[in-house]
Amino acid sequence: MINEEIKEALNDKIQEDEFGTADIPNYFTLFCQMGNEIEDLQEEVEDWNRRIHFVLEGLGTYWMTIEDGRFANGEGVLEDPNLVLTMSAEDAASVFAGDKDAKAAYMSGALKVEGDLPDAVKMQTLIEIVGEEIEY
Repeated sequence: MINEEIKEALNDKIQEDEFGTADIPNYFTLFCQMGNEIEDLQEEVEDWNRRIHFVLEGLGTYWMTIEDGRFANGEGVLEDPNLVLTMSAEDAASVFAGDKDAKAAYMSGALKVEGDLPDAVKMQTLIEIVGEEIEY
């Protein structure tokens, strides 16, 4: 079930250019709730089982799993990730809010990718869909 309070709060912050690093944990929670409920996201991850690590310098380490169409997330170290995305927490907040392009962040070295690049591109697609869904 999608927490509408979190969704509305994040939408307000994004619209007012106030989305910041402190909002990232709620963003990951909402991301997974949406992933479990929204058909477009479910279609994107069909037959795509991944363990993803987000190393956010200045904030911490977070993980997300997508297994059999089910999204889960948490804080801390995830064993045997398929994909590790490393960037500053500020850059992550900008990417998640739609203010910074993930490809540009990668090309400039602000985003480091360990794992298959097509998996990183798929994550960018998922982030874009979540961004569209957050906006009312």
